[in-house]
Amino acid sequence: MIIGLRHKHVHTLLLIFLAVFIMSCATRPPPVVIEPELPVLPIEPADPVVITIYRPFLLDEEEPAEPFERALWNIKMNTQLFERYFKEGAAVAAGRGFAGTENIIVRGRAFIGGNEFRVTYDLANAAIAGRNIFYIPFFLENLTNGVSRHAGLLWSPMDEQSGILLSFDDEYWDAWRRNFDLFDRYGARVTFFVQGRFEPEALTEVELFSLEALDRGHDLGFHTINHQDLRRVSRETFYAETIEAAEVFLQAGIPFSSFAFPFGFSEPWMHESLAPFFPFIRGYGRNIRFLDTRSISRGYFVSTAIDNIVFPDETRFRNDIRLILLAAKFIGNIIVPFTTHDIADAVQWGITPGRLEFLLRTARDLRLNFYTYHCLILLSEGK
Repeated sequence: MIIGLRHKHVHTLLLIFLAVFIMSCATRPPPVVIEPELPVLPIEPADPVVITIYRPFLLDEEEPAEPFERALWNIKMNTQLFERYFKEGAAVAAGRGFAGTENIIVRGRAFIGGNEFRVTYDLANAAIAGRNIFYIPFFLENLTNGVSRHAGLLWSPMDEQSGILLSFDDEYWDAWRRNFDLFDRYGARVTFFVQGRFEPEALTEVELFSLEALDRGHDLGFHTINHQDLRRVSRETFYAETIEAAEVFLQAGIPFSSFAFPFGFSEPWMHESLAPFFPFIRGYGRNIRFLDTRSISRGYFVSTAIDNIVFPDETRFRNDIRLILLAAKFIGNIIVPFTTHDIADAVQWGITPGRLEFLLRTARDLRLNFYTYHCLILLSEGK
């Protein structure tokens, strides 16, 4: 009788949690002043040559008729004529990602007056030019006649669907709890892939944390009971560690929006077995991934590791994170999946509190949405 009342109470809480989920998915971070982490470019450079080359077009200035000048005008005015894309566009849709940020090349292409134009944006050397304004160098080429020019544009991030999909794995309950307020400070909602067994007769640590996380507006994914390499276990153990274990949580009113493979290891038959029970299935790897709507609709993708062991150098971490997030926002409608574990200074498989706050602040300053895996369900359904 006590268990039944408890489950009924959890079910009532669940309805409240789902309402919070929907509200959090629909909420975008407010515009803020970007802290000048990058070198600040003067708004009015003293060099007259620089002023001539990089002069922004005025809002009331008419679009030029000459093809090259028209191309420059459209780039600097941020019109839709040049559609932005990754040079290796298939890497986004195929999910293989990029081995390093040096391979992240953002381009645009357009046809004007019978001429084919290509622009390459130098996001690695983007600088902050003022309040929520980035200065982005670019190289414009007329592929038809060979004429080219270096120039730059002023760009401000605007609201759209680009976002960050941040998740934490394993059972670092106390470390995660300690950072609930940090997530709230930046309006961030994350997904915790918890591991452990639900015990109907006792309130275990995984159950307690799951309820706390849901109450704070976060999302839950499942990460098996014992964190084994599922390629090395029997089919019977596989089902016991995944589907059967997760169903016990669900019966008690604790849902999982997704499943993450321990160590990121899996085989195709596992995806087919888990798909009917988990809306999303997640891998784990070091390559940099960008998700588009087609990637999301497949239901399985790999998340990029941002653990301290992957980024031993602090400067490299900050530069890479900034570039990854800037590229996602600049292209538009791209979601960046990141995964880590513990939150502490002296750990390899985890992220330092300072790095975590830098990540959250950079995402917020770029006006990226904070997505959970539950949010992806709503996004894939067009909600």
